[in-house]
Amino acid sequence: MDRQDRQDRKAFSGFDLLLGLGVLAVVAAGLPWLGQQLDQAKRARSREHAGRVAQAILDFHTEMGRWPAPVGRPVDLTMLTAVPPPGHTLGTMAMPPDEPARPWVDELPVDSWGRPFVAAVYGPGPAGNPGEPSGNVDQPAADRAGRSYPMTPPPGTTIVVVSSGRDGILQSDLDALAYTATATFRGDDTGQVLQGRGGGAGS
Repeated sequence: MDRQDRQDRKAFSGFDLLLGLGVLAVVAAGLPWLGQQLDQAKRARSREHAGRVAQAILDFHTEMGRWPAPVGRPVDLTMLTAVPPPGHTLGTMAMPPDEPARPWVDELPVDSWGRPFVAAVYGPGPAGNPGEPSGNVDQPAADRAGRSYPMTPPPGTTIVVVSSGRDGILQSDLDALAYTATATFRGDDTGQVLQGRGGGAGS
């Protein structure tokens, strides 16, 4: 009886080992797929957050009548968390005069890896053609008084917001993203491009 029990235990242990190895093989085969799905989800979340940053930059322009940085220069995104000064144009845009001023974003969105975005605003090139930034495309605040918040920048301007992705190395050329129709985010970078001609793109 004892001998039979020992044989049953050995057989059972061998079956357990084979079953465990089979489960491990299935899990190992699924890990790359799972990693890809997680990475895609992080990239999608980063694109969404980049869109929020781009919209906040546009709202800043709508309310203040200027961009938060010179055209073609990196935007200091911490400006978006500042409270607008008294008398800013928000008071003329269907907001009660006694409404307290609020920042454009309460907390600055970061990408899925916890890093800040890189952003810049670009104007049209010479004669409206793609090229180097020329001039300042700001519009006086009075021109926008009483209008609703736009979803795209003024014609001829582009807002570019980029995440450096999982590796933390910025590989994309912001100028190319702004001025070249065929430009794409490079490496594992991702983000949003809001163009004044009415289109927005993300990758």
